[in-house]
Amino acid sequence: MATNQTNISLRDRVNYLLQESGDLFSQLIKNSFDMIILMDAEGIQHYVSDSCIDILGFNPEELIGIDVIEAMIHPEDKQKTIRGFKNIVNNREHGGTQYRHRHKNGDWVFLEAFGNNQLENPAIGAVVLNVRDITERKKAEEALIESQARLNDLNATKDKFFSIIGHDLKNPFAGIIGLSELLLYETENKNYENVREYAEMIHHSSNKAMELLTNLLLWAKTQRGRYDYKPEYFNLKEAISEEADLLRDAANLKSISIEIEQSADLSLFADKAMIQLVIRNLISNGIKFSHSGETVHISAEKNRDEIIVHVADNGVGIDPGKIEMLFKIESRYSTIGTNKEMGSGLGLLLCKEFIELHNGKIWAESEPGKGSVFSFSIPVVEAVIIDDV
Repeated sequence: MATNQTNISLRDRVNYLLQESGDLFSQLIKNSFDMIILMDAEGIQHYVSDSCIDILGFNPEELIGIDVIEAMIHPEDKQKTIRGFKNIVNNREHGGTQYRHRHKNGDWVFLEAFGNNQLENPAIGAVVLNVRDITERKKAEEALIESQARLNDLNATKDKFFSIIGHDLKNPFAGIIGLSELLLYETENKNYENVREYAEMIHHSSNKAMELLTNLLLWAKTQRGRYDYKPEYFNLKEAISEEADLLRDAANLKSISIEIEQSADLSLFADKAMIQLVIRNLISNGIKFSHSGETVHISAEKNRDEIIVHVADNGVGIDPGKIEMLFKIESRYSTIGTNKEMGSGLGLLLCKEFIELHNGKIWAESEPGKGSVFSFSIPVVEAVIIDDV
């Protein structure tokens, strides 16, 4: 650490240099957009130009005589700032270090410092730093990174979209066409023995194609911000019961039971159609991945400031390492049900989109062979009563 005598002599030298340089040089430094800083070998500042007022909010006097790296630099940037300063002192480079400096208002300002070692120069005897504010540049860089990430997501979305159209939507229609041709052939030959079976298969394939197409169109709307968000108060237990009733036939075909466990009627302020689609998808998945004789459990609870819904099954389960892939479009992760049911993986993506539109969260817990629990939470929105004036 430099002595007080050294500090005083260096400050005096700076003042002397400024006086000797004349008004023109002083005015150039004073009105520079960058800060000119003189530091000793220990990192103590002995001169800071007036530009620091505009950049950092501090008067020069408030930044003189302090170890700026210790007192003002963001903790995460201290080590690289120390390395950069030492490199200048040791004449290894001229800096270019970027770091965050505390503003007087408590915010952080991004700075970039270039330096020149003039410690051995008897006329200066200091490290001369030229420091500029790069906050706007950093914001622009971060915005560019975010834009690139968004562009990558959009490209992945586009690829997924065309993949679904080209493969997942094509397959059920191909099945319908094939079955209908077979049905026509059988009726033309007056062979009615398998007509009902073929008709049921066509009906099933048509429903799957319509479900996929509906989900595809809804998902496309969310990606373009075209889905109308219409929140309202509704009874969650009734909404869950409605969706469970719609899926009981599908569950009965696999001898799977659906149980609803809810301690009390819960009122939820949300887009009912969206929430019901989420519940429907999760129950449908529970049925899809459960074995004959098993049960899909649905429960709901209020926990502090949110309502949480769980849909649990004892089915095939999922590798925990692949759970995150279920909610990412670029992963294209889908598995086959216990009765060879096929899926596009689009349903869970829709669930995620709709829950996040409500500022909620969706997650899953699972283990192969031990079933899965899919859960989502929606923040509770209390009713606001406005008195008549």
